[in-house]
Amino acid sequence: MLAESHRQAAEDIEQTILQLQGSPSAARMVIEGAWGAAFHWIAFGCETKHQSHQESHARLGTFLRRQQELTVAEWWENMDRVRQGGWYGRSTDPATVKHALNLLERIHAWAVQ
Repeated sequence: MLAESHRQAAEDIEQTILQLQGSPSAARMVIEGAWGAAFHWIAFGCETKHQSHQESHARLGTFLRRQQELTVAEWWENMDRVRQGGWYGRSTDPATVKHALNLLERIHAWAVQ
């Protein structure tokens, strides 16, 4: 996928989860969407900043550290933990959703700066 395709995917997902935020029953989907959009923003940001990105979320934190993107690696790994708790567990309370959206906001801002 090219950088602009990752950007478009991230924007599409963000628009979708914006519509779901008011529904408590959609918390899992909002968290999962935030994770997916974050992945695409990281791919976009890495491609535009480093001319390289990873097409898989596996070991993405390690890839980011190799690019010297230490803060983004921490944000991603935090987002991945939030996703696991939301998707596979019961961590779908409003504070957790807000945390996922906050991480997405940081990653999005990094990607476009």
